[in-house]
Amino acid sequence: MRRLAFLGALFAIYFLFDRLATALGSDRGQAGLVVGAVVVVATLAAQNRIFGQRPVEAARWLGLGRPEKRGLIVALGISALLLLVIPLFARARGVPVVLVADGFRHVPGLFAQAGIAEETLFRGYLFHNLRATHSFWRATGLALVPFAAVHLVLFATMPWPVALAALMLALAVTPPMAKLYELGGNTIWAPAILHFVIQGAVKLVELPGAAPLFPIVWMAAAATIPWLAFVRLGRR
Repeated sequence: MRRLAFLGALFAIYFLFDRLATALGSDRGQAGLVVGAVVVVATLAAQNRIFGQRPVEAARWLGLGRPEKRGLIVALGISALLLLVIPLFARARGVPVVLVADGFRHVPGLFAQAGIAEETLFRGYLFHNLRATHSFWRATGLALVPFAAVHLVLFATMPWPVALAALMLALAVTPPMAKLYELGGNTIWAPAILHFVIQGAVKLVELPGAAPLFPIVWMAAAATIPWLAFVRLGRR
């Protein structure tokens, strides 16, 4: 019974997330602070209701506490390497890199929506609750099934090739995101940084004349570079 409630809450919160972002026109994080807050509160409520954790305990369990530096350093390093793809591609193609209008203004909302909200739900709630009773790879594998299922809503809101590409990218980065979650001391902040970069960079900059090649290059880079999270960088 609790397993059904656990999965039901996941689907309900993601549906709320998707519909609220759509209703508020928050495709670039315009209302991301509101969307992020609603998703986090809903996830905290689900953790409290299903697992009986008090709000403070639930917040820590979901990964909203203080992160370990190691996870943040690895996430920032991977993000920096990924961001280098943009100027290198632009130089190779001879095209400019242009910041979208009011791009910087959308950064907090994008981080709240693409980083904090999604990582609280998928890493703090879905992955961490599975990880409590399974090995890392077992928990990651089990999490992929409901994770893929909730993302089927993309096919109702996007052209199917775009939705399929988005789904495949999301599945590809799931293990690295889970690894960053654990490297950061079971907190969302390290994967939230990388998640924000993957989703946000292509929404904040444009490369005129580079379509449709650049989105393909970006998705390929975003699907492969984050696996550096598994590279052993010295001892703990």
